[in-house]
Amino acid sequence: MISKTLKLSVLIIAICTVSFVDAQERKRKHRSSPEELFQKLDTNDDGSLSLEEFKDQRQRKEVKEETIGEHFKELDTNSNGSLSLEEFIARKELMKQKRIEDRFSEMDKNGNGTVTIDEYKAFVENHKKERPQHKRGKN
Repeated sequence: MISKTLKLSVLIIAICTVSFVDAQERKRKHRSSPEELFQKLDTNDDGSLSLEEFKDQRQRKEVKEETIGEHFKELDTNSNGSLSLEEFIARKELMKQKRIEDRFSEMDKNGNGTVTIDEYKAFVENHKKERPQHKRGKN
């Protein structure tokens, strides 16, 4: 039988983890949604992204052409030479899931698949040191 203390600890960890992930998502809200980004890249409004449309946007960021081609192939899961909105969203969701898993792994210092309150506190403290504090208030 699991003690009440252990149950409460697990609940606290779960709440903290959800709060952390929620805070990270709110922080990213200023970014475009996958749908908005897809529409921005789809310059001819045909509902799919050609390699040329994809390259055009990426080259503005001065990315090497071979890297662009490789990235496009990863996104084009059905290998038809264009990206559907579904392929684009699926990849974005996969990337988001990977970031969450990476964060969890970073918190789970002993690698046992769970995060203790001490591991979580250490993670939060470590990230406070890495990020500059932003002052809130009137400008």
